[in-house]
Amino acid sequence: MISNKLIAIDFGSTRISAMAAEVLENGAVKIYSDESKVSDDVKWGIVEKPTGASFKVTELLKLIKNSAKLPEISSISVSVCAKSMKLATVSVSRFVGKANIVTDELLLEMQEECEKKVSKEGITVYQVIPASYDVDGKRLDDPVGQTAIQITANYNIVYANSIVKSEIERCFDRTGGVILEHTPLAVEAISTVVTEEQEREVGCALINFGATTTTLAVYHDDVLQELLVVPLGAKNITKDIQELGINELNAERLKCLKGCALESMVDDPVYIQVAAVEEADPPVKISTKFLATIIEARLDEIMQPIVNVIKNLPFQLEAGIIVTGGGAKLHNMIDFIAEKTGIYARFGDHSEWLADGTPEKFHDPAYAQLVGTILLTHEYRKEHPIEVTVLQPEKAPKINRRGKLGEKLSKGFFDFFNDENKLN
Repeated sequence: MISNKLIAIDFGSTRISAMAAEVLENGAVKIYSDESKVSDDVKWGIVEKPTGASFKVTELLKLIKNSAKLPEISSISVSVCAKSMKLATVSVSRFVGKANIVTDELLLEMQEECEKKVSKEGITVYQVIPASYDVDGKRLDDPVGQTAIQITANYNIVYANSIVKSEIERCFDRTGGVILEHTPLAVEAISTVVTEEQEREVGCALINFGATTTTLAVYHDDVLQELLVVPLGAKNITKDIQELGINELNAERLKCLKGCALESMVDDPVYIQVAAVEEADPPVKISTKFLATIIEARLDEIMQPIVNVIKNLPFQLEAGIIVTGGGAKLHNMIDFIAEKTGIYARFGDHSEWLADGTPEKFHDPAYAQLVGTILLTHEYRKEHPIEVTVLQPEKAPKINRRGKLGEKLSKGFFDFFNDENKLN
């Protein structure tokens, strides 16, 4: 018998994390435990060192088995995102001659033809998303059962270099028989918990700031319409600050404690003294104004391709931009996004998906992807009760949402450094 407890893993660029959770009858996610390990085995969403990653996953599963009190772990889910991931729009038409009824079989045949147009050596298709159907010149969302002479199906296809899939498979080949049950897109997992169906219907953009990648997902008509993965992230900002002559740990702390996304928002600049990399060297003095200049310059580089996509959209983002991810916790990040795009922006909040009594730490946006992966796996298992080992996912199932997500931020959102985390 398969346990109701689900295991999700996030292959981050700085950490590999695992979560054990269950979806309750009311749709809330009850988290039993989470574990994580520092890792340099994954870069830009690609497992570059499968042996090292596999060892860490094996250790994480042992830890989470004990902490979540699981008898065994036979299957897990992993949400996927990598720098080579792209979205293509493909259409295919059928002329059925005299009027005929559109069937599921016909749509499946058309979908498979569209997928073949993208599939080729070295490319793996991860998701085929029905965007719209034109039936005798009339647009329909669901044409099954309609009588038509001509039908055109439009699909948004998400694909990537096959190495993304093969390296994940290599990693799990070494985990002693644990299978991959479901592999949804990371943006779909995140959007499940930080956006509303109405927002995706009228148009919204989701920006996820990770350590080494920043991902844009644009929704309209409740369909993923644009996907862009920029191979730059919060870690690049930290490296820029390191160039001032301080170590990585202090650069990260300085960024988070005193960093600002907009130089213009630093009204009262102060100088901060930080220990130099070389103990013999005098401490480095850094102005918060100059620090913000460094941060904003890198953010401009990261955001430029994203802004270009947003400005060229054929529709309006009536629901604005939702910002999430660990890298989004920079001070004044929302102001930065709004200024650069001219569009209303807010932080994504997955808190309303969490069961009552969930520890505060799980409200942090860094957990949104894992929580979303748990929810999608729960729905996937209901439709596919037999264990599945296929890495290539099917269309992500829709799930009932638990009311309108609040726009409030938890008090601990920016509280990721306490008094003990003073600069060295």
